[in-house]
Amino acid sequence: MNRDEWRPWPKRWSEEWITAHDPEKDRPLDPEVVRDGWLGYRPASPDEIATLEARLGLTLPPSLRGFLETTNGWRDAGHFIHRLGGTSDIGFLRDMRPTLIEAYDEVYGDEPEMENDVSPLLRRSVKISLDGDSCDLFLDPEDADSHGEWAAYKLASWSGMGPVRQHSFGHLMRRLYESFRGLR
Repeated sequence: MNRDEWRPWPKRWSEEWITAHDPEKDRPLDPEVVRDGWLGYRPASPDEIATLEARLGLTLPPSLRGFLETTNGWRDAGHFIHRLGGTSDIGFLRDMRPTLIEAYDEVYGDEPEMENDVSPLLRRSVKISLDGDSCDLFLDPEDADSHGEWAAYKLASWSGMGPVRQHSFGHLMRRLYESFRGLR
């Protein structure tokens, strides 16, 4: 997905999120979200994207690149992810949430058939979510398709499941949007 493909449905998502907001149950909306009708931020510049790629040592998948060219981060990506990172926030999960990897090492460490089943994925993945309800979003740069899209994952500790795989960042965002609509 390129920048032109990204803009329409996140705009609709923003409008629906603002309309569905319940001030008695939900976290307060940022005043600029209400003013602008947009859960996103300003677009990332080409230099910001290049700096992120240099810091990671990786070329971003097309759907994430297009998203960042549309908005350099995102608020309220469904009910369990409160913020997606922008170019200055995205990094390796092993650096951003080492305790998550330790927890999965501990959980599966005593079961030989499950030993290190999840931790290699977590150690190599790029974390894209910043704040959530015990829920993380990340991409696996070692699981790329022929178009350069990386597999995308949602991992919620409260779900009782391991990481749930989507084909790409674009697919993951669609699932988060569908989940929001389903819960509202």
